[in-house]
Amino acid sequence: MIISVIFGVVIIAGGVFGYFYYFQSPERIVQKMTEKMAEVKSLEYTGQITAEIETNNLFAISPLGNSNFQQPKEEPSPAEQKGKFSIDFSGASDQHDLNNPKLMFRFDINTDMLPQAFGFGLEVRIVDKIIYFKLSNVPDLGFFDLSFLKNQWIKIDPETIKKQFGLEELEEQTKQAQKEQELSPEQIEQIKEVATRTKVFKITEKMSSEKIDGINTHHYKFVIDKEGLIELFTEISKIMQNESLTEKELQELNGSLQAIEISEGEIWIGKKDLLLYKILLDLNIKETEKTKAEGKITMSIQFKHYNKSIWIDIPAPVKTLEEIMGGLFGGLFGGGLQNFGPSFQLPGQKLPE
Repeated sequence: MIISVIFGVVIIAGGVFGYFYYFQSPERIVQKMTEKMAEVKSLEYTGQITAEIETNNLFAISPLGNSNFQQPKEEPSPAEQKGKFSIDFSGASDQHDLNNPKLMFRFDINTDMLPQAFGFGLEVRIVDKIIYFKLSNVPDLGFFDLSFLKNQWIKIDPETIKKQFGLEELEEQTKQAQKEQELSPEQIEQIKEVATRTKVFKITEKMSSEKIDGINTHHYKFVIDKEGLIELFTEISKIMQNESLTEKELQELNGSLQAIEISEGEIWIGKKDLLLYKILLDLNIKETEKTKAEGKITMSIQFKHYNKSIWIDIPAPVKTLEEIMGGLFGGLFGGGLQNFGPSFQLPGQKLPE
């Protein structure tokens, strides 16, 4: 009886060990996460991208193509050689109704890599197939004033534009071309299978579990397997185009990957739902003959509210694209919106009686 009990305990312990070793291994969890993410219909996200780029080579370009142009002999200080930029972004996507998807996206860009400080912000919403966007931060372009666009919602109705410009026939041609390029259900399943089978993430360390917005997560460190990434691109290209990448295309892909090195990354995956909740990447940009720049980029993205219905407000007040175009033409002559109104006239256009 004692031997039987011991034998039973060994069998159970071995089964538990096998379960945690294989089914709950980091590689298996990442694979399941990839499968789960392919089925997601809606989500929200926030993130940030920051970069520090060596600009001494990036901007060492001769003006007007003059190869005899001599750069200043004085070496810039290390602080002057580095340029910084940051992008803060957030958004939401709801694809439950493929005939009427909902989308929201916002980003703000700031950089000191240009001769003067540059800031640009944009927010886009798509509701009931109508596009709304506004500029939350407008750069100073100098030659004409765009300040009247700041924080002004602009409405674009694709159907109205098609009727105004007689684009119905062009739309039919575009739809036909898109239909010919659409992936079949078989191709979609093949791409999903390749994405889940190909090992792009290589887990290097299992970290302590953490909570992301109250969700218990697995936490790992990883690197990107470049060979796996090339295999993924090659297989997907073969499925979509029914042909393999050419030797030249493979060389270009390898060249692009040589310029970018993912030194390390971290990933957080929900323990219950096995969905991605956060990813952090550190990329090193290497100088090549084409890029002429080097530096470091850090990217962090968080995800939440998976597969929940997303409500996106219709903004108000809004102006039509026609009104804004009038203001833009007015801005070219220094008048902003004040030049747009009943008397606004494009060159060669006759006003109604």
